[in-house]
Amino acid sequence: MTEINFHYRLHLLVLLALMAFLGPSGADEKEITTSVLTGSLQEQLTTGESLPIRPSPDWSQLRQIYSNYGNRLLWHDAAGLISEAGSALKRYIMGSAELGFDPGFYHAQSLDTRHLDKIQQIIRSDLLLTDAFLRLSRHLAQGQLDPGEVDPLWKIPVEQIDASRLLDQAVVNLDPVSVLQSLSPRSQSYHQLLRALSDYRRIADRGGWPGLPEAPLIRPGEHHDLIPLLRQRLIASEELETGESPIDDRIYDPRLQQSVERFQQSHGLKQDGIIGPETRNALNIPIEQRIAQIKSNLERWRWLPQQLGDRYILVNIGGYLVQLVEHDQIQMEKRTIIGRPMRNTPSFATRVTHLVLNPTWTIPRRIAVEDLLPEQRRDSEYLLRKNIQVQQREGDNWVEQDPAMIEWGQYNKYNFPFQLRQSPGDGNSLGRIKFHMPNPYAIYLHDTPAQRLFEQPVRDFSSGCVRVQDIRGFVHQLLPQGDLETASSFTSQLESRESSYFRLANPIDVFLVYFTAWVDPAGQIQFRPDIYDLDRPLILSLGQLYPSQDKKFAHQEAEETSFPN
Repeated sequence: MTEINFHYRLHLLVLLALMAFLGPSGADEKEITTSVLTGSLQEQLTTGESLPIRPSPDWSQLRQIYSNYGNRLLWHDAAGLISEAGSALKRYIMGSAELGFDPGFYHAQSLDTRHLDKIQQIIRSDLLLTDAFLRLSRHLAQGQLDPGEVDPLWKIPVEQIDASRLLDQAVVNLDPVSVLQSLSPRSQSYHQLLRALSDYRRIADRGGWPGLPEAPLIRPGEHHDLIPLLRQRLIASEELETGESPIDDRIYDPRLQQSVERFQQSHGLKQDGIIGPETRNALNIPIEQRIAQIKSNLERWRWLPQQLGDRYILVNIGGYLVQLVEHDQIQMEKRTIIGRPMRNTPSFATRVTHLVLNPTWTIPRRIAVEDLLPEQRRDSEYLLRKNIQVQQREGDNWVEQDPAMIEWGQYNKYNFPFQLRQSPGDGNSLGRIKFHMPNPYAIYLHDTPAQRLFEQPVRDFSSGCVRVQDIRGFVHQLLPQGDLETASSFTSQLESRESSYFRLANPIDVFLVYFTAWVDPAGQIQFRPDIYDLDRPLILSLGQLYPSQDKKFAHQEAEETSFPN
């Protein structure tokens, strides 16, 4: 017996002996019970670090909190009975898997205290419920992980909360669940993703779906032995309704083709109905990996500010989309082109105050020396044909130079003394419109003359900036609706072909966020390849928070199974 347990048992024996000596007439039984509970509470707070509880509670914070409350129980009454608030909190913990959390991280297993004596059960339960509330409140409001440790491209500050103050609110109002529910992101996109998680967990409980072996291309209308398995796969994931079986179940019929094309659309693949390597790889990603992918994107939502505003622009980097959101409803959605992996587009927040119409483009040095300089060496007319001016600093000024008079072969990224500027025009790489959105990354939303690239399913072609399809239509949605004078002024300035600024009457916040799973306006879950390799470390780190089946998956499947490209 350890010294701690000896003193603890001695403390209880003294108190029990005192109760027997005084008897019912010598002291109030309720006061004695309260005294025993208080003594046991103080004992466990003092010796907490030695208790075999994993994950370990924050004993330092618990000691401070219970001291503030006069070392009384928070979730049990004076007789040791759990309160309605305590029972509600316990149920919330047990159901936290629906939030994408592991209940074990909030002491779900440790709350089963039947192996302890009665007084220890009460004290242990109260302490663990408090620690779980504090942990849940932080995780709901600001995420389970520090984005700075798992995502080098995340540049949006995470809002910090005072969990102790929230605990006070929960204890005073006897309603911890309402307090916790108020901390989740307000966006319906977050809650739609939670419902998708619930659907996928239900599918996993039924055993998930089968995989397809490698095979030659399977085209609509063909007969193939794998068609029954393909049909079974799509029925298992609820992407094909069960119905009357075709006369020949080996034929790739139109009904199955429609289901395959919907699957391809929701996974960012070419919608041709052909079962080739990319479609088969997407079909074969196991349900556990999809669940982990959804959880990682729920975590990103919790890193964002809880309230994004009544009106904002959301750039879904991983989904190649930009959305105008008003009162939590998507008013407009356009395709985008984002930075390729070696010149990625970071996640950050900014604000659009005005537009640059018919912009000039001061070409970033990296693009100038890595992309344009080699082209000019191969073709002496390249810069001239692209309407790009060459400038060199003389004193305090940039002076235009004749590119034909420059010996380009002697320059490289280490000694390049020029500044390159592209004049306004239809061939300008920024197109006709650029969103002015101050940020330290030189990232902007802008137009592009290369409209054909928007037809590609994977659109990571830029050097970091975000190109927007039909940007003119998107801008018109930003203008005050019904204000014909403002719309006319915008059109007039744009058609003048001269560079100018157009100030927005209502500046708008912009959030650029890397999502690889979301629910579209039609209610369909969407998945995309992790082109920046940001899901994998996030999934691994989430799996390491608490030892569970998810942890096993995070270490094995996330490393061995790659998303289709």
